[in-house]
Amino acid sequence: MIEWDDNYSVNVSIIDEQHKKLIDIINKAIVAKQHNDRPEKISELLYDMTIYAYEHFRIEEAYMEKFEYPEYQSHKKEHSDFYIKTLVYNNRETKGDNQITDDILEYLQQWLVGH
Repeated sequence: MIEWDDNYSVNVSIIDEQHKKLIDIINKAIVAKQHNDRPEKISELLYDMTIYAYEHFRIEEAYMEKFEYPEYQSHKKEHSDFYIKTLVYNNRETKGDNQITDDILEYLQQWLVGH
């Protein structure tokens, strides 16, 4: 399981709280894998990813615009890519692919480190 580390902090409390939610989502992916990719765990995980993306990216992008973040456009593109990836995972799950937890977990861990 992954725990929050202050090194992840961006020193904006609302953003940090949302980043903590991402860690919770990653931990849910770990649990889903431990439960042999049960469909209900995967559905819950994908739902959480979708809600997270919608809520967090909207708020984070508003902050970036407000403070004229110089890399806003590239950051927004990364958010768009996350949305698309989440849709792809949802589509795979809808088609009965219950062996996607490894892919989701790897993607989320890379996102945490790289984003």
